[in-house]
Amino acid sequence: MKDSFDFPSSTLTLRAVLKLTLILLLVMFLSSSATLHAQALKKVPFPFSPIGLNCLPWFVAKDARIFEKHGIDFDPVFIGASSALFNAMLSGAADVAGSGGPAVIANILRGGDIIHITAMVPRFTQSIMVKAEIKKPEDMAGKKIGVSRLGTVTHFALQTVLDGYGIKNVTILQMGGQPEAFAGLSRGSVDGAVFSPPYNFQLKKMGYNELMSPNELAKLTEFITNGIVARRSVAEKDKDTVIKTIKGTAEAIKIIQTDREFTRKVMSKWMPMSDADLVEQVYRFATENFAKEGFVPEAALRGMVKQMVQSNLADAKMAAATPLTAYYDNRYVDEVKRSGFFEQLWK
Repeated sequence: MKDSFDFPSSTLTLRAVLKLTLILLLVMFLSSSATLHAQALKKVPFPFSPIGLNCLPWFVAKDARIFEKHGIDFDPVFIGASSALFNAMLSGAADVAGSGGPAVIANILRGGDIIHITAMVPRFTQSIMVKAEIKKPEDMAGKKIGVSRLGTVTHFALQTVLDGYGIKNVTILQMGGQPEAFAGLSRGSVDGAVFSPPYNFQLKKMGYNELMSPNELAKLTEFITNGIVARRSVAEKDKDTVIKTIKGTAEAIKIIQTDREFTRKVMSKWMPMSDADLVEQVYRFATENFAKEGFVPEAALRGMVKQMVQSNLADAKMAAATPLTAYYDNRYVDEVKRSGFFEQLWK
């Protein structure tokens, strides 16, 4: 009687079965290894805003998989408004983020505990772009100028110029974001707006006038545009994650400085640009504007608090009663520096 199953008898068939078995075992091993690797990495959500040059180190860190060697599954997530980003942090959705500037001060004065851990962009990177017929700052009088939202970095940049030149009668419009401001200026619904790279470079190529450059804004006041922020209460309990975030960010800045082609590819992916000349302009700007260590400058915070009070964005009495140390903590960057990490990274 014939058996129900015909077992392979030829050498060729046996080899095929053995080969298939080995492949299946290898797949199972690799899948198991990948699962164990994923389980070993700590998931770190990292909200950031805006999508632009100021957040480039975290785009580079993600694509270069820098954080994996530090045991972190780094997950950058775009959140449009700083208020939404901070609300997400205060709700426990994230402990560290890419943000900074006036939003930190406003958060502390409202009873929050989100502070500056680093200042990776310790200066203005914004430009005030206007129609070609507006030649000097005083020409903005009577005009409509767009910012993303009141109290944001873009609003600060504009207000710094208005106060510095004593300009009155300017209508400040909230546009929502850089793409919306770009569309508004292109359509003529505003006479100008505040932009970061790459939008300012693109508008210059289109014939718009750069009324105030980042370098000109820096002469008016010190500022912090972006950096790593964290909840003070969480940072003290999970110093390890904060330290690793600082290190990974610094390594990404090193890549920006030293690996031109990789950085250009990252920029083209996260900030879609098809114009090669535009990509090169943005890259050159990037190599000049990120801090290698990221210590938070107290003088910049002092200037921002003063500006917020003058612009009625902060209560004068509360601001006066709040020490500048409430807005930042340089201990984490200092610990990284004392370990010799920065010296080794940049030698």
